[in-house]
Amino acid sequence: MALAIFALCAALLSAQSTSTLHNRQRLMEQQIALWVAQDRLAEIRVDNRLAVAREQALEEVMETVQAGIHWDVRNVIEPTADKQLKKVTVSVSRQPEGAVQASPAVQLTAFLAD
Repeated sequence: MALAIFALCAALLSAQSTSTLHNRQRLMEQQIALWVAQDRLAEIRVDNRLAVAREQALEEVMETVQAGIHWDVRNVIEPTADKQLKKVTVSVSRQPEGAVQASPAVQLTAFLAD
């Protein structure tokens, strides 16, 4: 009887630690994706691509590697009602290992002045 209780406790402990490790990995990936998005937003500010998107949206898709992970980065720069402001959206997702496109791990939206 004691052996059955011990086996049940061991199985529960193993399942819980697997779940904890998976959650920790997911949080680490989200933090790295946030850094990638923040870096890309800063590059857009410095590079002054906002002037290009005067009348229509400008969309860029690129790939980058951060912390040994391959990321897909999608930038969308859109004009707003105020001609001096542009809406910038940066979406970062892990590159898919299969045929299915992953949903963005992080999406940042900012309004930047020309």
